[in-house]
Amino acid sequence: MAQIVLFHYFPGKSILHGMDGRLKLICMILFSVAISLAKSVPTFIILTAGLLLITLFAARLPLLTLLKDMKYFLFLILIILLVNSFAIPGRPIPGFPLPGVTIEGVRTGLIASWRLVLIIMVCAVMTGTTSLITLKNVVEWFLRPIPFVPETRIATMINLTFVFIPIIFDTVSEMLSAQRARCIEGRRNPFKRIMFIAFPLLVQTFRRTDELILAMEARCYSDDRTRAVFAATARDWMILACSILFLAVILFCSYLNILNI
Repeated sequence: MAQIVLFHYFPGKSILHGMDGRLKLICMILFSVAISLAKSVPTFIILTAGLLLITLFAARLPLLTLLKDMKYFLFLILIILLVNSFAIPGRPIPGFPLPGVTIEGVRTGLIASWRLVLIIMVCAVMTGTTSLITLKNVVEWFLRPIPFVPETRIATMINLTFVFIPIIFDTVSEMLSAQRARCIEGRRNPFKRIMFIAFPLLVQTFRRTDELILAMEARCYSDDRTRAVFAATARDWMILACSILFLAVILFCSYLNILNI
């Protein structure tokens, strides 16, 4: 059975588990904006340290297991690093065998890859401490004031997306284990290895989607649902204030070239 825990919900009684879902989503967005606007290596070190502390103490999530599951994004990270290494002009690396690779390109690629890993971890903390029904209710609450927008339907679609993300990861892990048992992964042709995973994965995903649709129709699902009620505590507002202050510090350091290395 698959042991992937990335983007799974972990029931618990931590600070983030008990936080108001609306303010938690705002904090996640603020942290993601801070990651996107960060420019210097020391700023990324501060962001990484803050995210690690949040994961370990505020969320109490299995950090090592989450980092281990990052291997499924390794191919994307390598593509980002390679593209930036060759596309960004600058000084060539002395003695490097491949022509066209620049110091500035490698630095930009490392920062972009680092940024992607941090954003994935922020999403993992959000999904790990927020149940799917709470996440759906939060999205619906934010979309409710917007006119002519079917907030319940959009929230349900987003909720189902988060339902299928861990299912797809689990399915890929099971298929890799099955291929490993049949010595299929030892094939030299990488395209054949991808085909042996892609087509069964699509079939399994469409089959489970069809089963989900039938289950929702059998239970007479409709958009007319009881609205959830939220109640934020003083601690929740304090966490939001700290997140805003943290974003302000990152903006201050980025745009005034403080800690710019």
